[in-house]
Amino acid sequence: MLLIKKFQPELTVVNLFNVDVAHENFSEYCNALNRADYAVAHLWDTIQSTPGMKDDTVLIVMPEIGRNLNANSIIDQNGRAALDHTNGDPMARDVFCMVIGPDGVVNQDSVNTDLGATVDVVPTIADILGFRQDIDVSLPGNVLQSAFS
Repeated sequence: MLLIKKFQPELTVVNLFNVDVAHENFSEYCNALNRADYAVAHLWDTIQSTPGMKDDTVLIVMPEIGRNLNANSIIDQNGRAALDHTNGDPMARDVFCMVIGPDGVVNQDSVNTDLGATVDVVPTIADILGFRQDIDVSLPGNVLQSAFS
């Protein structure tokens, strides 16, 4: 987190290590999500304790891909069916997303059920950083507007 405090980046992309194990072991997937939750909280606490970033940063947390609607045939040690993500299942593009940031920019304490997809993150980031008009209109994706004030 020293890099964040030193450079105060305009954009940071973080890949949460080893959270993509749902297709092999659902119980370990839950454990990985627990670790990721701790890491995201630590990142947010670092941002909020950094002058110049506190109350001026939007954090978007989402997986890199969704999950198929139906479980696969792998059963883990706790009897839980695993989940895949394949190109043939449109659900694999649908993802959950957490958006947190300053009041007046991000809707606070709310849960939104609007559908979003992985292709929506680029136009959303472009909108936040002020260059949405520079994105080719033929590219897929929409701004996740319902998360913002």
